[in-house]
Amino acid sequence: MAVDNADGRGSDAAALTAPIAATLQRLRAVLPAQADAAQAMLARVLAPMRDSCWPEVAWSFSSLTNTGLPVEFAWTSREAAVRWTAEVAAPEVAEHDRLAHATRVLDWRGDLAEWFAHQRGSRLKFGAWASARHGEAQASKLYVDLPEGRLPEVWSRHHRVFDSALMFWRMCGVNPDGSVECYARADELDLAGLRVLARATLGAAEPLMQRLAQVLPADDLPRPSGVSLALSADGQVRALTWFTFAKAIFRDDAQVSARLRGLGDGASAQVYDALASGPNDGRWRHGMVGVGADIAGNAWVQCGVRPT
Repeated sequence: MAVDNADGRGSDAAALTAPIAATLQRLRAVLPAQADAAQAMLARVLAPMRDSCWPEVAWSFSSLTNTGLPVEFAWTSREAAVRWTAEVAAPEVAEHDRLAHATRVLDWRGDLAEWFAHQRGSRLKFGAWASARHGEAQASKLYVDLPEGRLPEVWSRHHRVFDSALMFWRMCGVNPDGSVECYARADELDLAGLRVLARATLGAAEPLMQRLAQVLPADDLPRPSGVSLALSADGQVRALTWFTFAKAIFRDDAQVSARLRGLGDGASAQVYDALASGPNDGRWRHGMVGVGADIAGNAWVQCGVRPT
């Protein structure tokens, strides 16, 4: 179901399902220009869903969300921005073709030869997603599916954490400048292990652990959870993030909101309110919740939110 609106933005809104358009409308009250830019870009990225030969599943097939909706919004306490991640092709398109589709919808200019080669001939789960951040400036990102829990050799050699048998490397976020963020499932990670990991990657654990204490309602991490390691184009560590599904540590969406409200400042807090204040449809709306820190000692909270 699509919606229109009465403020001159109807054509883009009508190209989107009602939950996506409604979420953007709430965001527009906080960041009007950024919400407009996100709406226009999402209308283009999600166009294949409207033209799918499987229209009955085109808006409900994705692993991005628990209802299969092919887009998820995201929030972080570190900045006020409209963030989203989306499918780039209809459900009938093979996973191995999705990276090429993603490069086209994002008008990608960087060299992705190593990523195409890494996926070739392997079993994939989602292929690729497109992502964008609309803040003071606009930036795009590609999420690339990693087969068999392994990174391309050009990246795996940069840090010893990539050799750990405790990490299953699931995907990489690739930026136009060549920097990456590598995401892993960590089946046995506990608080003590996360502290060691933060010291090994960032040089200090306290910024991450102090921020985590504001979020985690338990005495230890749920298992499994996950981590991501952000690296510059030349392989230098930039940031470490821990994350888990909200439903693994919270009772319901209301408890998540009660914990996260107040952890952002100013417009960032307003962005979270706009995302989290959508109607309750009886399903979890919060996806992954995470806490990150960078090598400068800055720490933040983040979460994904399904549009409603």
